[in-house]
Amino acid sequence: MVNMMKNIKDPFQVGQNILANRLILAPMAGATGRVFRNLCAEFGAAMAVTELCSARGIVHDADFKRNKRYLDIEDTLLPAAIQLFASSAEDLEVAIPRLLEHPVYSNCSHIDLNCGCPVEKVTRTGAGSALMKTPELAAALVRAAVKAAAPYGKAITVKFRLGWDDGHINCVDFARRMEDAGAAMLCLHARTRQALYSGQAQWEYFAPTAEVLTVPLVANGDIRTRQDAETLLKVPGVEALMIGRAALGCPWIFAEILENGLVPGELEKADIICRHLDGLIEDLGEWTGVREFRPQLAAYLKGRPGAASLRREMMELTQPEEIKARLREFFGA
Repeated sequence: MVNMMKNIKDPFQVGQNILANRLILAPMAGATGRVFRNLCAEFGAAMAVTELCSARGIVHDADFKRNKRYLDIEDTLLPAAIQLFASSAEDLEVAIPRLLEHPVYSNCSHIDLNCGCPVEKVTRTGAGSALMKTPELAAALVRAAVKAAAPYGKAITVKFRLGWDDGHINCVDFARRMEDAGAAMLCLHARTRQALYSGQAQWEYFAPTAEVLTVPLVANGDIRTRQDAETLLKVPGVEALMIGRAALGCPWIFAEILENGLVPGELEKADIICRHLDGLIEDLGEWTGVREFRPQLAAYLKGRPGAASLRREMMELTQPEEIKARLREFFGA
């Protein structure tokens, strides 16, 4: 199973899907909707995962009206997995067939089970990274998900963390249990729940975790450069990489890592940001799209001279054409 001569640009198989390379866009709440996923695809991301969605929410949302925006995989440029969070096997037994019998959502690449989200509104239900404290329950969820997805030919993967806190790092045992329960691929975010997104990802845990697995391990956490990618792909058993926060405000990071000649210039970046705004307006309407664009814009501007002043100015602008004209002026300068 272990490919010792891995290259970032090599094809990679997830379930029944053959990916063009080994770079995957991580799921991030409020950020990785259809529009952003498509931008990342243009620069070389080979797969994406939707924002996490509650399995119980799907159980009680028969027409998908409340969850449509989180599950939107129609008109996407790359394979997209649907990520669910749950603490009940019964919820997964209902939600997964409902998704995989849907004319659009059945086109997902696979189903990913979230065992890593650190947000309290998720963990207090016993889901997300709270499952690091209850590996027996996590394994039961995976078994239920595998059984529910099997008739539809879809794989189940799991995204998880090092553990709940520094005193309870159990990623190696947890990974073994997830594979035994039937997970086809695992993704490890190399931080504990306690760390949230702070500090440095602890890459030293990738090797011992991969060592106990026969299924592929995907590395996640602080992957920002070509060198980072090459370093992690040298770890036996680490077969692919998942990029999250480093892609926010920088969908072209995939081109930078792949060195595929698609890294945009400054004025091109302004056009990309404007397209992001246009896409949000198309999906959500002008009023909502403009407002949901603002945190995305903050990510695009982070670290740039004059960014704070422009962000304040943008808070007052509500007309898309005004916003786009000001952005092109800023990047052109």
